[in-house]
Amino acid sequence: MTSSRLFQVLALSSSLLTSACALDVDPADPTVTDEAAPADDGTVVHMMPLSDSSKLTADAAPAGAHLTYFGGPVLTHVSVHPVFWNANTQFQANISAFYKGVTNSTLFDLLNQYSGIGRGTGVNGFVDNRTTTRLSDAALHTELNRLFTAGSLPAPNASNYYPIHFPAGVSITAPDGSRSCVQFCAYHGTYVRNGVNVNYGVIPDQGGGCAGGCGNNAQRVNNMDSVASHELVEAVTDPAVGLATVFGPPLAWYDQTNGEIGDICNGQQGTTLGGDGVTYTIQLEFSNNANNCVAR
Repeated sequence: MTSSRLFQVLALSSSLLTSACALDVDPADPTVTDEAAPADDGTVVHMMPLSDSSKLTADAAPAGAHLTYFGGPVLTHVSVHPVFWNANTQFQANISAFYKGVTNSTLFDLLNQYSGIGRGTGVNGFVDNRTTTRLSDAALHTELNRLFTAGSLPAPNASNYYPIHFPAGVSITAPDGSRSCVQFCAYHGTYVRNGVNVNYGVIPDQGGGCAGGCGNNAQRVNNMDSVASHELVEAVTDPAVGLATVFGPPLAWYDQTNGEIGDICNGQQGTTLGGDGVTYTIQLEFSNNANNCVAR
């Protein structure tokens, strides 16, 4: 669901009026709640919507698409620190390799046209041990903060991105009430911890309701990689979506008609050769230079 910035500001205003709902405590950690209601902290996130799989084949951008720089931050050399919600999260080895390989690929070379963004790095994912299966966005902030405090994840800085990958059966509710694999395939967002932006992604399991609506590859792992690339590249080129003000979030590279770099090419898949020599399925991204959806 690519929302207009006006809609996001209205959503922010209405979210402040949302009443608190009953929470079930996760027995594995009393500080993390089983919460399916929208967050009431004013967070704005940017979502990749489910699509009609029959419309995911055209490798072309909408007419007139163009990304404009609005002055917001970018992650010039991203450092990716994946989190696996628990040991049941699928494709862990692939996901860790994906972030290492793709951030050091020609897919990232095309981003140089956007404020000089260059290649990045990735590390092996951290396996958390959460059992919660119904989550709000605010609960994810709580868990990330716990991992930072415990030293399980490096503290946020101007380069770090923390994509959280979930096993099957976990439902995430975005701040506006949208649900994973019902309205959205994934999203990225930002919140502030100790004065520093935390750039994070939410990547549900791509089976169930996400199957067919988030990528039309016959292999689920390839659709997972494609969705992960959508959020990764958007988090790099327009990270500060969660820092909403009365004027909206501080935009970086954005198309006010078609959304972020991945939205313009939503669900269109290609491949890139990772820096590890492995070919990965990725979502095509929009290039101002090529005026089209491309993989490099």
